[in-house]
Amino acid sequence: MKLVHLGIASAVSIASLVALAPRAEACGGFFCQNVPVDQTGEQILFAVENGRVEAQIQVDYVGAAEAFSWVVPVPSLPEVGVSSNRVFGVMKERAGIRFELSMTYDGNCMYPPMSAEGGGVRGDATSNADDGVTVVTQSQVGPYDYAILQATDTLALFDWLGANDYIIPATAAPLVEPYVLMGDQMHFVAFKLQKDRTVGEIAPVVLKYDDTQPMIPIQLTAIATQPDLGVTVGLLGDARAVPENYLHVLINEARIDWLSSGSNYDALINDAMDEAGGQAFTTEFAGASDRFANAFFTEGRLRTDQLAMTGDPVSFFGLVQSEGFAADAQLLEIIGRCIPIPASLVAAGVDQRTFLNNMEGYRSELAGFDFDEAACANELEASIVAPLRHAQELFDRVPYFTRLHTSLSAQEMTVDPVFAFNSEMGDVDNVHRATAVMVCANDGNYNAVPIVVTLSDGREVLTSYSASGQLDAMPGAASLEQTNATGAPVAVPRTDGRSTVAELAAHNVAAAKAFPDRSFELNPGDGERRVGRAASDGGCSTGGNAAGLFGLMGLGLLALRRRCAA
Repeated sequence: MKLVHLGIASAVSIASLVALAPRAEACGGFFCQNVPVDQTGEQILFAVENGRVEAQIQVDYVGAAEAFSWVVPVPSLPEVGVSSNRVFGVMKERAGIRFELSMTYDGNCMYPPMSAEGGGVRGDATSNADDGVTVVTQSQVGPYDYAILQATDTLALFDWLGANDYIIPATAAPLVEPYVLMGDQMHFVAFKLQKDRTVGEIAPVVLKYDDTQPMIPIQLTAIATQPDLGVTVGLLGDARAVPENYLHVLINEARIDWLSSGSNYDALINDAMDEAGGQAFTTEFAGASDRFANAFFTEGRLRTDQLAMTGDPVSFFGLVQSEGFAADAQLLEIIGRCIPIPASLVAAGVDQRTFLNNMEGYRSELAGFDFDEAACANELEASIVAPLRHAQELFDRVPYFTRLHTSLSAQEMTVDPVFAFNSEMGDVDNVHRATAVMVCANDGNYNAVPIVVTLSDGREVLTSYSASGQLDAMPGAASLEQTNATGAPVAVPRTDGRSTVAELAAHNVAAAKAFPDRSFELNPGDGERRVGRAASDGGCSTGGNAAGLFGLMGLGLLALRRRCAA
């Protein structure tokens, strides 16, 4: 047993991972009606240094606050704390995968689209050994009550959890059993929301413990997951992190819908992982952690000492905005609790976001409100500022960051993924780039004309804005490999008999049928440029080396001479 995460959460509903940053929409106030949901699939940050592991785990939960419970197995006695969802947002902003397309135009296209750019307190152990459970400590952290337990009997563990209002389904017992049997050092950390807390206050948990190799106890997630659960893992260490007992996948960039900045990335990942047998990761980024300099926290901003001296709620909230706090769900919950909407406004039908976004206009309704600015500033410090400051210290101190991603369904969660650090493997850029030529041929509507996308490896893909969905018939994985702590990756043969070269060629043939008056010459990945008509024309053919295929002559898509049978 090497590491932590993805425990059991009751009444769970997990959102799928969105590969691209969410669009910002204007709403006329600091808190919009569409305050972004921070949880996007399962996300974990591991930092490994000096024989100790820190795991920050984002909790993704939909359900009633009183039903929230969560249990995480840990291989040694942990320290417990909380982090901020903003930590995961920053990691996505700085190292999340992106697809950028540089478009040029051949001919005159009408209305061309915009360029697609794309600390827990350790108490004395209370022994219930005769019952099979030892309570190491019970305490509170952030919005949670928590208990650290040891157990020699699975049923006794579940009895204790139930008796103490940790609502864990009994059907999870067989999945917990292997961890109970792992020995005396195994601990179980159980979390539940405090009685006065809401689901919107759920924050990432932090577990620090002795170990050297990250591992995710993914088997526990099978009890409460959805198909194709997105799992993103960030790893800080001395070198690039790689999956050790799962395969590593290089994605097929020909499958990417470059015209929509990779909006089909989730579907590609689902297929690529299935093609790898259901247990694999792809690397979205690997490189020096200095790209996160001043990303989480900068001295001189988020000054809660200044907030504590404001004196009134309107000035307090104005300073929150100018200090650079992110307008996310966590901040909304904290401010909403510190500065609740006056009853007179509730009676008038004003909602919380409208009140907060226009607080200056409601100043008179706040007359007589006993505002505790110091307490509110302290909560912002503990829940948001301190975790961001700590994250910055981690990324400044640990030299290398890797971001891995996968999707898993319950039937694939049979092996806990383990990660190693390999100093011999190279960096991976999170930004994928391609170029494209839109072939307008002076016939107007950009939505209906061919577009040739040239990938960084020279392969060419024929597509259009009206037919980009056809890309999803191609494989998601370009290649599969096994990675380890040392040496280069070892190629793993595909077992499904698919060929990215042949299927790209077939895709291009099918795509060309939408343009019967044009011919193309394209490279599907074997270094040859194949020439021919895309569709049957009653005996028409073109000179070339592959009858029935098509060709693009350079960047100009020049028409080929046709030899037609009489």
